Amino acid sequence: MKSNSVANPQIPKILFLLISLSVLFACSTEEMEFSVSDQVLNGGTSQGQASDSQGPEIDESAEEVEEPQDVIPEVPAQETAQPFPEENKNKADAELNCAELTPPNISYWPYRSPLGDAQNLLLVDARLGAHSEFDRFVLEFEPNPTSAIGGPPDSYSIQWASQPPIQFGSGQEIEIAGTEYLEILLHGYAYSRGTVPSEYAGPTEVQARGTINVIEAVFGGEVEGKMVWAIGVNNQTGFRVLEISDPPRLVIDICTSANG
Repeated sequence: MKSNSVANPQIPKILFLLISLSVLFACSTEEMEFSVSDQVLNGGTSQGQASDSQGPEIDESAEEVEEPQDVIPEVPAQETAQPFPEENKNKADAELNCAELTPPNISYWPYRSPLGDAQNLLLVDARLGAHSEFDRFVLEFEPNPTSAIGGPPDSYSIQWASQPPIQFGSGQEIEIAGTEYLEILLHGYAYSRGTVPSEYAGPTEVQARGTINVIEAVFGGEVEGKMVWAIGVNNQTGFRVLEISDPPRLVIDICTSANG
């Protein structure tokens, strides 16, 4: 009879088998989680290299911002003082052209002349006269006693209109005879701005014997140192504007006919 202490020859094989199975299960990948490596996603580039590859894109955007831009200079805000239109060159020696219609004659209007308020003189008289080739309308002013400016007012707009000009103040058309009208706008006073108050006491409706084209002239009022006159005529023709001093006068000669 054999003793039980003798080792079973199968035991080492069983132990080897158990150890092998343990190692096999320990190396199994069934329960392991895998993620796609950055190297594969980047086509063989490591994560550190991927960060470097993004660098140029950021630098390019930064370079785009830092590229020099076209500088547009700021336009300065418009000042309240407006530039003066070109001064009327016809003073006391303008020629009268009756062969064609005269365009608007504008001097500084609607702005004051460079002489300012000193050139706004007080109106003292208005009259009409007849000549062989033209009818003459005269506005006479009082010299400014506070300055050496002799006048007359040199800021005006004189032009033809097919409708009667508008009165200052009422906004209504000036009631005047005629089929065509010469509108006269100018910087001038109808009442004194000095220490001695005085108002324009001359005629506001002017007619004259012997005029051929001009029918009458009518005063349309003054507002804030701007006044308006209207001359009613039979036909629009050539005219000229003369600035005469001593005494200060604004003279408008209107051709009797378009043919001279």
